[in-house]
Amino acid sequence: MTFQPPPPPPGSTPPPPPPAGPAGFDPKSINTLDWAILGAGVLGFIFSLFGYYKASAFGYSDTEGAFGDGFFGWFAALLALAAAAVLAVHLFRPQVSLPVPARVLALILFVIAFICQFITLFINPTDVPDKYFSLGFGFWISFILVIIGTVLSVVRAQQTNTALPGPLKNIPKIGS
Repeated sequence: MTFQPPPPPPGSTPPPPPPAGPAGFDPKSINTLDWAILGAGVLGFIFSLFGYYKASAFGYSDTEGAFGDGFFGWFAALLALAAAAVLAVHLFRPQVSLPVPARVLALILFVIAFICQFITLFINPTDVPDKYFSLGFGFWISFILVIIGTVLSVVRAQQTNTALPGPLKNIPKIGS
């Protein structure tokens, strides 16, 4: 048996509805692309923990996450997570002011993460000889997610009329 409050007396106004979610937060008020950017940053970090670097030789195979060897892998993962965190602060705590617009900062962090992962394509941070070394599924999924986060950050910055830095301000509008 559940308890329900009694109906209001006739002629009175009904009580206001309770706020949506904790502290009045309504998840539907956040743009879908912003949710995708947050997801790209968080998932990019999570996938960096799995099978980022791979070594295979003589029937033996071993994988290691981005935090095992090499600077660029773990640094890119942390930058993607930081980009998502900056955007989350902007979306969920808009009263917090940052020295740089949050969308610009998130974009810059995603771009640097992309550059770090692009560099990772060409280096072998392990002691394994190059012919036995490759990048694992964690790297490739993280790389794709960072690309998605970067592109969506540009789109959302343009949609929200955020002034982009440097030569990015001259690119044509990507999204509507």
